[in-house]
Amino acid sequence: MRGTAMYVDRSATRPGPADWFTGTVWMEEIAAGAPPSRVRASTVRFAPGARTAWHSHPLGQVLHITEGVGRVQCAGGAVTEVRAGDTVHIAPGESHWHGAAPDAFMTHVAIQEAAPDGTAATWGRHVDDAEYAGEAPVREHLATADLGGAAPVDRVETHRITLAPGQVAGRHTHPGGVAGYVTAGRVAFQLEGGAVEELRAGSAFVEPPGAVVLRFDNLEPDRPATFIACYPVAGGEPLLRPL
Repeated sequence: MRGTAMYVDRSATRPGPADWFTGTVWMEEIAAGAPPSRVRASTVRFAPGARTAWHSHPLGQVLHITEGVGRVQCAGGAVTEVRAGDTVHIAPGESHWHGAAPDAFMTHVAIQEAAPDGTAATWGRHVDDAEYAGEAPVREHLATADLGGAAPVDRVETHRITLAPGQVAGRHTHPGGVAGYVTAGRVAFQLEGGAVEELRAGSAFVEPPGAVVLRFDNLEPDRPATFIACYPVAGGEPLLRPL
């Protein structure tokens, strides 16, 4: 019984709820820690083709694959094959799904910690067949640019920009703001009032309308840096104003 130094749980295997899973799934609770512990752990066995719905965990999750072949995917990422012995680490709040391969069973131990209010998972829609097969488009969110009440936008211009080796952009501002991402090289980026950030290939950045850009400098002395920039433009406003 609980409250002694040791006790034994005899947990029953139960079917996975239809709201949480597609296909045939069996679950068995391993641990539901008594307060102050909020640890949750369970063994989940998926029949071939079975998978979870999209979901997230407030404090993240660890999956350890104990049997078979499976698939996992985080929002914006590719479908990844996993096998017995693999351990998958899922970040707090990261939307994801996991399940068995089409032609194999898969069993994993799922370990997560509940939030203070007791929430261990937030469930979303079911994973459709195209997503499961890895055939759906993968959309990775890079950045959201808040226009902050700027003038109505007539158009958005997209530019590929190259900084020569060691080139600095100088102090400037963008009347309509800019959102972009670095495609090659390393760039020192700093907005007025903020710290210097190092951007690398794949890094996204946002410069709000009217923000003063102190640095956007190529850190590479012997090779160019390139980036894509999207500029919201209103009327005859320039894309950039040097300061």
